[in-house]
Amino acid sequence: MDDQHTYFAAHKIRPYVRNKRFFNHEHDKLKSFFTDTVLMFLRNRLTIKNICSKRSAQWVDRCDISYPERIEQKCEPEITWIGHSSFLIRCDGVTILTDPIFGNASFAYRRVLPAGILPHELPPIDIIVLSHNHRDHMDESSLLALRHHKHMRIFVPLGDKAWFDRRNFNNVQEFTWWQQEAIVIDRVQKEVRLTFLPAMHWSQRGLFDKNRSLWGSWMIEVGDWRSRNDHCACLYFAGDTSYSSHFQAIAQEFPSIDVAFMPIAPCEPRAWMNHVHLDAQQAGQAFLDLKARHFVPMHWGTFRFGLDYFDRPIENLLAWWCHVDTLVVNKGLHILKVGKRHIIPLFS
Repeated sequence: MDDQHTYFAAHKIRPYVRNKRFFNHEHDKLKSFFTDTVLMFLRNRLTIKNICSKRSAQWVDRCDISYPERIEQKCEPEITWIGHSSFLIRCDGVTILTDPIFGNASFAYRRVLPAGILPHELPPIDIIVLSHNHRDHMDESSLLALRHHKHMRIFVPLGDKAWFDRRNFNNVQEFTWWQQEAIVIDRVQKEVRLTFLPAMHWSQRGLFDKNRSLWGSWMIEVGDWRSRNDHCACLYFAGDTSYSSHFQAIAQEFPSIDVAFMPIAPCEPRAWMNHVHLDAQQAGQAFLDLKARHFVPMHWGTFRFGLDYFDRPIENLLAWWCHVDTLVVNKGLHILKVGKRHIIPLFS
């Protein structure tokens, strides 16, 4: 197997391609923009149950805003939730951003929780991974604000590189599911292995480009991933997804996942969201499928995308965790406040 540039076996879950568009399943049909987006927006705005909780202020802790350029090179990841699916991850001297968004998703979807870190507060960024091209995950203003990081490399789904090329970004690579590459971070002389993995979702930025680019999740292995000892951290970033067998398929290839960053919202209306998003209970089951050690919830509270109230996803997650207490013995649940640095204790 070539460690530098690997494609997994053909029997793995693959996206279906039809008329130059991607689909999760062979018989999926392309739903209209009006059905998928406009109706959901109208229901969101007309449902008073979705009023944001006054308790949102308790989820903000921006005291730790000083990030020195270099940190101790150890493989226990230090993570900061910026909000939504955006994390700053510092591990073994390597600095990673996931799906960065620092402002509003659009004029219609404004932030409930402020960004935990602002662009000018960030340390030098080595890697950005993007799960898909929705505007709350691939945000133009946020990405442009990061373009000055001279060592930064950006990893995107198949079909999205052209967007970056038009904006004169350097060092952008696109991946399909199960594609893998090992890279060396010259700034700290550390190796990172990235694998783009399946997710059950969709893509779209304009009126007519639905599913023209792929979506997915990422496995990020920092350190000595060949020997899988205590000098390696295996981090799974789930992106946006519904529940499917792809979690079990991922676990078969990666039997030692340390941390799983899992979306837990929007939850309602479930009949619609079930096809594109995990709720807290499904995210918990996916975490068990992955056989991961630590659970970090994301994709909740930052924007008003569903009809569920502000902190219901966290309430549901805590209830699920208590219900399955015998299944999560020796596992960790890390519910973060935005802006608060947190170290995942992998080796203690």
